[in-house]
Amino acid sequence: MKKKILLLLALSLSLSLVLFGCGGSSKEIVEVKTPEEAAKMEGDPIQNLALKEKQWLSQLDVVRSEISKSYDDWEQGKISKEDFLGQLNKSKETIKPLIKDYDLHMEVNAFPEDSKNEEIYKDGLAYGDKLRAIVNNFIFMATEGIMDSQTNKLKPLTDDQIKDVYKKYMVERYDEYKAKLSPALENAAKK
Repeated sequence: MKKKILLLLALSLSLSLVLFGCGGSSKEIVEVKTPEEAAKMEGDPIQNLALKEKQWLSQLDVVRSEISKSYDDWEQGKISKEDFLGQLNKSKETIKPLIKDYDLHMEVNAFPEDSKNEEIYKDGLAYGDKLRAIVNNFIFMATEGIMDSQTNKLKPLTDDQIKDVYKKYMVERYDEYKAKLSPALENAAKK
């Protein structure tokens, strides 16, 4: 009797495995998207841009903080100028993808000209791109130099020139542009 029950149990177990398959055999389809497909957003272009700008700003603030710390350490003699410039080169690797992400977003998401004339864009959201540009420009000038009009070659900046450019770009302009961008991000979220 026990053998019949065990045989019946084994037979029903085998039958259920054949009919329903093994537990881990369900196939999951993973859709791979191109960067363009992944960047495509539906809905209001202003709100979409504001959403992306908020993400990019949080990443940019981290980069600025790292640069500021390195700058302070360099100015106080805790690190060498080469270490400071090395940190800037690391920061450049973070800035480049942010700029590319913005370019891709604007390329694949139609942004009507009338939206560019809206106050929220002109007086706010447009400053996100400008923020990334000033950080990128500062890094370039500090690490590579500026074009010498007489030789048409890049001329490295002196320590004092780097400090002046840092104050102008990473302090004054960054704060000014962020002060214009931040309210636009809040207003777009309410829209």
